[in-house]
Amino acid sequence: MTADESSSHNESQKLPPLKLETAEANWEALAVHVEGFLEAWELADDPPDMSPHLPEMSGTFQRMVLIELIKVDLEYRYGSDGRKLSLEQYQSQFGDLVDPDGMPVDLIYEEYHVRRTAGETIDVNDCLARFPEQSEAIIRMFKLHSPTVSMSLTGQPLTRTFEPGERIDDFYLMSNLGSGAFGSVFLARQESMQRMVALKVSADKGAEAQTLAQLDHPNIVRVYDQTRLPDQNLRLLYMQFAAGGTLQAVVRAARNSDSKYGQIVADCVADALEATGVLSAQSVSLKDGMADRPWPQVVCQLGVELAHALHYAHGQGVLHRDVKPANVLLDANGTAKLADFNISFSSELQGSGPAAYFGGSLAYMSPEQLDASDPGHATQPTDLDGRADVFSLGVLLWELTHGRRPFDDEAVVGNWCETLAAMAALRRTGLPVPPASADPVQQRLLSVVRRCLAPDPGDRYQSGNELAQDLGLCLQPRVARLLQQSEHGLAGWALKWPAVAAICAAILPNALAAVFNYAYNDLAINKWLPDATDAFQKVQVTINSIAFPLAAVLCIWFALPLMKALRRAREAKVGAPNESARRRALRLGRFAALLGITEWVIAGLAYPISLHIITGGLDARWYAHFFGSLLICGMVAAAYPFFLLSVLAVRSFFPALLRGDALTASDEAELHELSEGSAWSLYLAGGVPAAGITLLLLTNDDMADANITFALTILSALGAAGFAFALCTARSLQNDIEAFQEAGRLTSHAEDSRSGR
Repeated sequence: MTADESSSHNESQKLPPLKLETAEANWEALAVHVEGFLEAWELADDPPDMSPHLPEMSGTFQRMVLIELIKVDLEYRYGSDGRKLSLEQYQSQFGDLVDPDGMPVDLIYEEYHVRRTAGETIDVNDCLARFPEQSEAIIRMFKLHSPTVSMSLTGQPLTRTFEPGERIDDFYLMSNLGSGAFGSVFLARQESMQRMVALKVSADKGAEAQTLAQLDHPNIVRVYDQTRLPDQNLRLLYMQFAAGGTLQAVVRAARNSDSKYGQIVADCVADALEATGVLSAQSVSLKDGMADRPWPQVVCQLGVELAHALHYAHGQGVLHRDVKPANVLLDANGTAKLADFNISFSSELQGSGPAAYFGGSLAYMSPEQLDASDPGHATQPTDLDGRADVFSLGVLLWELTHGRRPFDDEAVVGNWCETLAAMAALRRTGLPVPPASADPVQQRLLSVVRRCLAPDPGDRYQSGNELAQDLGLCLQPRVARLLQQSEHGLAGWALKWPAVAAICAAILPNALAAVFNYAYNDLAINKWLPDATDAFQKVQVTINSIAFPLAAVLCIWFALPLMKALRRAREAKVGAPNESARRRALRLGRFAALLGITEWVIAGLAYPISLHIITGGLDARWYAHFFGSLLICGMVAAAYPFFLLSVLAVRSFFPALLRGDALTASDEAELHELSEGSAWSLYLAGGVPAAGITLLLLTNDDMADANITFALTILSALGAAGFAFALCTARSLQNDIEAFQEAGRLTSHAEDSRSGR
């Protein structure tokens, strides 16, 4: 961590930050002590001495290690007919075990569990009688957990270690792909089917196979079946082999790389292929040109795939609860596949509950999942939902982007409950400030990840699909910039005051045109029809007093559903179906243009008719004069509200309504119509002033008048400037529309790939 990063981190979080290196060392050191004791148990004929496996330093960390070693010792002693010990006996051997807050509640529960598993009859009241000082916490703990099923931090170790080259049942072990708390995974050949599989060898407990059997998704590792070996207390779970390794390798490589591109993923996949020897790295390539993409786009692509996997799993009633880079596998073409549902919860399985499979990696847990892990907290596993997985995915994406996790809080700061409470508190105090980036995709990605990591689940994406849609839009850099800029500057102001912005964009060009038209016609009336001057003043005041308020009311009426949808999107901060509101936003410019032309045409008839009635007669040429001048001004004026409102819609309203929602066929059709409308409006803005001046010159015999000539000169100059503005705006608007259309095609392609179409 650099000094600047550390300073930003200190300013953004209330709790004193812990350096990443120290945090990792503490937890890695704990794992080393536990694994060493596990190995001693595997190799020894008699129960090994625990003392040599404790850290030399005394204090909080030593006590944490001691608690985890006792859990392992309990499982082995009660599972292998070894000499059983009670917690009181451990206390007599290690007096510091109960300091400073009594016997650890999670240790009480662990003893209860292993004794029940060993067939002993034990009641919760026995625990209450032995440890009355922990009665309140024990009651909470036993409400939190299933009374019959649990998992310790280390899990039940295998009864023996398997090596490549051996055979287990129908499987020949080719190489070790990795080991974890719940078993080892091998690349194996299933002899009966003559196929390569990933074989997970674990203790015969849990319901991972039943959970995964429900899931059939291209971004979730597919489970073929399982085989149970009761005599060895083993379960063999064989599944699809993802040859590209894990995302953890990509995280490590990206952390140490100065130039980040998708080639990092390609190199990691190639290394994994070379290690297994199943495929040649030269014979495969990453999909969709991923190897050449900038790193933020690669992160977005991987995030889209994992978000869709979570959305599908949640829809099947399955929570993963351990989303982290080590549990994401990569196919040979770079496709991400979510794996390791060992501690997930499926609502479809009989006799299972969230507590039965509760766990996860602390560094990636949401604050509510940390609360539910704390026996002293009222939150229960049943209180969790898919938004906890969304938080974990946010941590993963942050780490993949920046090379480190957002919360450097993995150091042991007290007992188990105190450590969990400190970690949960840190997640609720805010995020560190990452290095600034000018890349619009990375800026937008940061906004998306920040929402994933919101402390309140209600402020996060409410589903994996919402998250996937926002990440998918980031794959188009211009769209990412539009989404990001829609929250700031003029676009952000318009989003905050949409009614004011829309009325100004619609009315202002018409008001300027009305001023010019009034000046032009006033000169003509004073020159050739001086007796009608007072009547003209009354008519123009009356008509404008009706036309402009009516136009404002009609614009508000048309935009009202849009304003309500924008307010909901701004206040609720959660995705909602806004397809109809987006359609109205994209039609706002066309509505204002059509309304403006209609009113100008009506006014072109109302002026001469009113003057005819008031003055008692009006020459026919004045009908043509007023109708022609108002029609020309109206057509010019209509072009600019179209452009202004369309830009407002595409750069402010549409992105705000699109967040967390999918680009639909209706959106794409509206964008296409808007693109065609911008071409016609460009013709109006550029061609009508020139044609209008020519027409007025041809239809007026006295245009040599200096004032009239000056007015037409002003019209010509304004028309040229307006056309230049309209041309630039039209080109920029066209590029924005094409970017959204391309994003829609990318999203549709991804959906087709996932569905197999």
